[in-house]
Amino acid sequence: MRTYRDIIKIATGRVQEVSDITAAVSQIIARSGVQDGIVLLFPHTTSAAVYLSDSDESISQDFLSVLDRLVPAASYQHDLSDARKNARAHLMSLLSGHNLTLPMTEGSLDLGVYQRVYYAEFDGGREKEILVKVIGD
Repeated sequence: MRTYRDIIKIATGRVQEVSDITAAVSQIIARSGVQDGIVLLFPHTTSAAVYLSDSDESISQDFLSVLDRLVPAASYQHDLSDARKNARAHLMSLLSGHNLTLPMTEGSLDLGVYQRVYYAEFDGGREKEILVKVIGD
């Protein structure tokens, strides 16, 4: 078994934004040389998430709308102790699952026809990193 580590750097233009990172993940898998195994996606921030969803990008907008209703703009305890005042972003990340593990077969993501990998940013405005760890044979 071998492992390969790489980073996806991403900067979003809005505070809340969803980006399709499927191609970037696939490129890293190709560079890894690993044929069969898993790939772990782990944002190096607690105010974002990665998730798997439908290729129709409107579902990502629906996802952000649902999170807006679940985590309304409010006064949260974390905002009293943190200068960034980003408790809402942290809570959205917690509800989104934060990280993701995916199967890969024959050097490619083993996804369904309509599945894509997305990065959801909830506290944008600066560059962030996503750790990509490929594990397998």
